[in-house]
Amino acid sequence: MEETMETQPSLAQQFRDKVVLKVSKIIKVEQHPGGTMLYILTLDCGDEEPRQIVSSIVPFYKPEELQDKHIVLVYNLKPANFRGVRSNGMLLAASEGDTSEADHETCEVLFAPDFAVGTQLEPEGFEPPEEKLCYVKPDKFFAFPLVTRDGFVELEGKRIGAEGKYLTASVYKNGVVG
Repeated sequence: MEETMETQPSLAQQFRDKVVLKVSKIIKVEQHPGGTMLYILTLDCGDEEPRQIVSSIVPFYKPEELQDKHIVLVYNLKPANFRGVRSNGMLLAASEGDTSEADHETCEVLFAPDFAVGTQLEPEGFEPPEEKLCYVKPDKFFAFPLVTRDGFVELEGKRIGAEGKYLTASVYKNGVVG
């Protein structure tokens, strides 16, 4: 009997083919004028121009806890407006509990001090694609089951990192990432 079913690429391969995770440095933290839970973060992503994102992490972090830190940015997330301010990406954070909860009660920004600005992170065994990837919609990004397991950020059992170093969480060592 001939095998007619095509083999689907692994989740890790699909992730590598759709999502760009880039280490970025927070160079400016501002309170969003129209949102008490929102910061406007200006980032150095290793590009010519800085990039701006909006993040709902005010309840969890003071500006000085974020300033000059290296974070992981979902670099090619489709831009969105948050109360009139354009956000060009999303930072990665870990939390405990169910990802379907609308209001997160826990949040740990995934800091990346071991990586240089502009480093692209991939699942173990994968190299960054050479071609520029298109935008990924938030629902497509959130469909990938990123988790923390024993402190390491993983997808399908493959740690996320670059050059033999891996992204870690220090608070939510066994949680969800988004």
